Amino acid sequence: MSALAVASLLAIVSAPAKAAPIEASGTVSAKAGKDGRARDRAISKAREAALEQAIATIQLPTDPAAIAQVLGRAEAWTAAYRVLEVVEAAGSIEVRVEAEIDIPRLRKRIAGTGAAGTSPTGFRFDELVAKGCGSIDEATMTEPLRAYGIVADDGDASLSLTITCKDRGAVTHTHVRAAAVEIVATTEGAVELEARVATQGFAEDIDSATRVALDRGIGELADELAVEARGDLELRIEQPWPAARVGTLERSLREAVIGVDAVELAGIAADGSAILRVDGRVEAKQLARSLQDLSFPGLRLVGLRIDGAHALRVRMQ
Repeated sequence: MSALAVASLLAIVSAPAKAAPIEASGTVSAKAGKDGRARDRAISKAREAALEQAIATIQLPTDPAAIAQVLGRAEAWTAAYRVLEVVEAAGSIEVRVEAEIDIPRLRKRIAGTGAAGTSPTGFRFDELVAKGCGSIDEATMTEPLRAYGIVADDGDASLSLTITCKDRGAVTHTHVRAAAVEIVATTEGAVELEARVATQGFAEDIDSATRVALDRGIGELADELAVEARGDLELRIEQPWPAARVGTLERSLREAVIGVDAVELAGIAADGSAILRVDGRVEAKQLARSLQDLSFPGLRLVGLRIDGAHALRVRMQ
């Protein structure tokens, strides 16, 4: 395989999957809210409606408790949005928005316990230290991490979190405030590491803005810890060309296979095979079944075989 082909593979496989744009509307009385903020209330309702629509598109067994937690943090899942239309009539205000929602991450967040097909290894939760964040309920932090498969009661290592929150003040020409959050995760035991993420949140008050930043930070932290918490697999692809088809396969794995958190090109073998590293709560046999059930535009996978507990091989046609 040429250097150009390898570069093309790297560029395509490393490209992140895009969030899905979803349109929704929210209507409130023109007198709703204080200080004339009825429009803001309508925007919040529209964002919640967009999130509900996104959840409705997910066709797999889901965890009702996880759905309730996600809906309770709609501002975090719809942080990227734009107002398309504002209509004032008959004493009401209707706002239509387009919200960008990370469907693959949402799918994994609300999947039922058995949907991933395997029990996570995870880390035992040890300690939470918060600085400048007010009162943080430990369960608010650990339950999402448990849903992502990062925290588990029988893990071989312990996980501690140090969270620092800062008020960035009011955002000029808006009704919102900004909060910055840094989360540092450290583990001890069978796995020893340190992971650090920094996020921002925006909302009408500083407490809500901090919650938005915390929720986004937890999602990013789960991605950072996924490999160490759950291990990974190698998928070796024979005849991996044209390179665009590898990108198609990567996106399908991430978006359609429960338990897969990330896929990246780990290297090119001596025989020209592309080596994809698959991170998440997924075993080789489960991934093999998923590959057999999936269809891919413009390509076929043949000759699928399991080379070991953590390796599969397939040929692309």
